[in-house]
Amino acid sequence: MGIGALLHFLVDGLCACCLYLVAEAGGAGSLLWAFIIYNVLAFLTQPLTGMLADRMRQLHLLLMASVALLALGVATASLFTSHLSPLTPAILLGMGNSLFHVCGGKQVAVATGNDIRALGVFVSTGAFGLAVGIVFHSWLLLYAMLLAIVVLVLWIIPLSPSWTSQAAKPSSPSSLAPSMIWCTLLLLMGFVMFRSFAGEAFTSGLTKGAGMTLLIGALAMMGKALGGWLVRRFIVFVAVLAAVIFCIFTPHPIWWIGLLLINGTMAITLYWANSVMPGREGLAFGLLAAALMPGYLLAQLTGEGFSVVPSLLLTLLPTIAIELAVLFSLRERRADVLWSSVVVNILTNVPLNLFVIYVTNSVLTVIVGELLVVVLEALWYWYFVGNWRQSAIYSFLCNGISFLLGLLVQLVIQLF
Repeated sequence: MGIGALLHFLVDGLCACCLYLVAEAGGAGSLLWAFIIYNVLAFLTQPLTGMLADRMRQLHLLLMASVALLALGVATASLFTSHLSPLTPAILLGMGNSLFHVCGGKQVAVATGNDIRALGVFVSTGAFGLAVGIVFHSWLLLYAMLLAIVVLVLWIIPLSPSWTSQAAKPSSPSSLAPSMIWCTLLLLMGFVMFRSFAGEAFTSGLTKGAGMTLLIGALAMMGKALGGWLVRRFIVFVAVLAAVIFCIFTPHPIWWIGLLLINGTMAITLYWANSVMPGREGLAFGLLAAALMPGYLLAQLTGEGFSVVPSLLLTLLPTIAIELAVLFSLRERRADVLWSSVVVNILTNVPLNLFVIYVTNSVLTVIVGELLVVVLEALWYWYFVGNWRQSAIYSFLCNGISFLLGLLVQLVIQLF
């Protein structure tokens, strides 16, 4: 747990440090696109990399792949000013970060028996790592962090058999019905979205100098680390108190207590997700990580976040209904597959529509976005159906029919 938490600090710190160095060399536009690409890959791919972690019997291979991608990201960042696009390091860092989080989160959950205190400590250090990487970014710090990551990984793998043996131990199946499992996951993901929105909306109005950035990072880290210890006995109290503080009080010093407490709920959501999905800890971690992005993006719209929700629901809910109808017409009745369709539509439809609304709505963007969704959903369905041909058919028909019906509705509206 301790080494995992230290690695989490270093990995997130390295990514932030590297991206800011790339931005300084390439300008503000480079920072915007680098962070968009990085965040999409680092967070929205975690359900897929989490599925991969669940199927791996030797997690250390994923950890080593993560370190290799991070090292390549640092190398390309060092060269990009004269040879490479600034998006190259962002892509490598995003995928390296995604792999690290799911394999680290799964290893900690399995090795500690899903101990809520260990989960809280592991996830806590990333927030402060980001703050340190942003405030103190330099090439010296970047190389020092990479060296520390390599040394720690090479040291921990031979000394920790849990990276190979623990991951291979079979888990007892959940006693809950599939519908209850997925409903619980949807509720947890909804709370994670709210938590992400509330935390980001609160801090977005602050002037974030070096000291404030470090303070916010330190409070987030303390909240996440202490949360697992506090909520072991006071789960409901902490969650309710955090919600009350954020919803009732105007900007005031007491909000800092709310920021501390609401970060403490991270350990709760991760613990419950792992509890309802034994043996799928990688997927559980990835789903909650991906759920952070919609809330974060809504908060970044500076006051427009709530106004766009109706239009998002107007596209999301019909898409979910259409794709469920397509699966039913294909005689798919497995609860895991049907409920997972709802989840994957939330994770792909919301970010894609936010991008189209607020960044660019060109025909090329829509086509590329839809093709990416088809590929991602094919990988998603394969995890549940175990057949490449069937999963590809599901993804292609679900997305093709929902897209064409949506296009038809738009054309009819324009005519009348």
